[in-house]
Amino acid sequence: MNRNHNLMRMALTCCMLAGPALAQGTTQTSSPIGQEEIERDRFDRRAMEAGTWIMPQVMYHQMAQGAFSTFGGDEKTIYFYGQPMTWKARMVTGNNNSPYVHTYHDLSKTGPMVLEVPAATETNSFFGTFLDSWHRPIIDVGPDGADEGKGARYLVVPKGYTGDTDGYIVVEQDTNKGYISFRSLTESTSAEDMAKHQDYVRQLKFYPLDAETTETNFVELDGDIYEATIPFDLRFWDAANAMVQSEVIREDEKAFYGMMKSLGIEKDRPFDPDDSAREALEGAAQRLHAEMMNDVVYFAPELWPGQSRWTLPVPNEMMTTEATYISPNWNDYQSRGATFYFYFAPAASLADSTSTTYIKGALDAEGRKLNGSHDYEIVIPADVPARRFWSMLTYATRDGSYIYGSERIGIASNEPETVTNDDGTTTLRWSASCDGKQNCMPVIEDEEFFLLFRLYGPEAAFFDKSFVLPDIERL
Repeated sequence: MNRNHNLMRMALTCCMLAGPALAQGTTQTSSPIGQEEIERDRFDRRAMEAGTWIMPQVMYHQMAQGAFSTFGGDEKTIYFYGQPMTWKARMVTGNNNSPYVHTYHDLSKTGPMVLEVPAATETNSFFGTFLDSWHRPIIDVGPDGADEGKGARYLVVPKGYTGDTDGYIVVEQDTNKGYISFRSLTESTSAEDMAKHQDYVRQLKFYPLDAETTETNFVELDGDIYEATIPFDLRFWDAANAMVQSEVIREDEKAFYGMMKSLGIEKDRPFDPDDSAREALEGAAQRLHAEMMNDVVYFAPELWPGQSRWTLPVPNEMMTTEATYISPNWNDYQSRGATFYFYFAPAASLADSTSTTYIKGALDAEGRKLNGSHDYEIVIPADVPARRFWSMLTYATRDGSYIYGSERIGIASNEPETVTNDDGTTTLRWSASCDGKQNCMPVIEDEEFFLLFRLYGPEAAFFDKSFVLPDIERL
C-alpha cells in the first residue's frame, strides 16, 4: 500500500510540473462546467442531504398538524382512538390491535406540562413513551415503565429546568416540541373492553404546571381520516421550515442547518423560494421519496440470512443508540431519516424489550419487491413462538401507512374471523381482488407494499433463531 501511495504522489508531482507545458501544447476539447450548472448541482445535493436529515422533524410536524387541523384541539389536548384503528388512521406502521393515545405538546408555548397517569388495573394498562420531536425516546410509562403500573405524575420540562420537581417523575426534553405515544392495552377489542378502554383513557390528566385547573381536553380520532404521512412536494419543505423556525437548534448538527440555509430555510428568516427554487425543491422531494421507498425495502439486515428474506424493521444501530443513530464517532442521519419515514415512537426500553417483536417483509421468496399487481401467500407455522398472539399488518411503501381504503388492514391469530388450517397452520393472502379468498388482505394494483409480522410475548425459539418465518410466495 505504501508503494502505491508513493507512486501516486510521484505521478501527481509529475503532472503538476508538466501541466503548464502540456496545456500550452494541447487543445482543450471538453467544455468547462458552467457556474449555473455547478450551483444547481450543489443545490440539489444539499437538498437531498438536508431533506434526509430533517425527515424525523417533518414526520413529527405531519403527526401534530394532522391532529390539530382535522380534529381541533391544541398542545394541551389528549388525542385517542376509542376503537381499533382502521385504514383512516393514516399514521405510519400503526398497530390496530391496541388503540393509540397521543399528545403533541410545545413547552415554548405552555411551559412545563403535567401528565397524571392512572394505576394499571386487572383489565387495563398503558404501554408507551415520552418522546421529543426527533422521536428520541425519553422515558417509558406503565407497568414496563417508570411508574411500574402504579400510576404517577410526570412532569415534562425543558433541558436545564431548575424549578421544584418534588412529587413528579421528571421528563427532561431537549426540544420545544414533543409527544406522548401510548397504546392502551385491553383483554380484547370487544365492545365491552373498548368501553373500559375509553373510561381508562379519560382518567388521564394533562395540563400546564401553572394551570389553575387540571381539566383536560380529550379528542377522539375515530371516524375521520387522520392524515399524518409525509408529503413529498413543496409541503415537505414548508414543514421543514416550520420545524426549523419553532425548534431548538441542535448545536452538534449545525452543518445541516447550513445546508438548509443554502435552500432558503433559516431560523428567523422568511422562507419564500422563487419559481426556480420551487421547481428544484419539488424535484428533490420526489427523489427523496424514491430513496425512502428503496430504504424501506433494503436498509435493514436479514433476520435469517440464507433461510428467509424477512428482515429486522430497522438497522441494529437504532437499538444501540437509543433511536438517535448517533455514536461518539458518527451520525447516521441517513438511517435515521429512513427510519422515521415509516416509523414513530420507539420505546426507551427498545434494546431490552421482550414484550413485542417486529419482523419486516418487503420481498418475496425470489427477492422481488411486493407489488399489488401480483397475488401472494404465506403459510404461518402452527408453532409461532408468541406467548399471547401474532399479527400481520400490511402497509403501502409509498407512505408507510395502511393500504388506502382497505377493509382488512391486518390479520391476527386471536381474531375469531381468522381461518386456521387443519394442521394448525394459517394461510394468509394478499391480492388486489380478495373476493372469495380466505384470510386475504387487499392491496392496490401496481403499488408496492410491505408487511410487519408482530409476535406478542416472543419466546425462546424466536431469540435463539430455531424458529424461521417462511418466505412470502408470489402466485
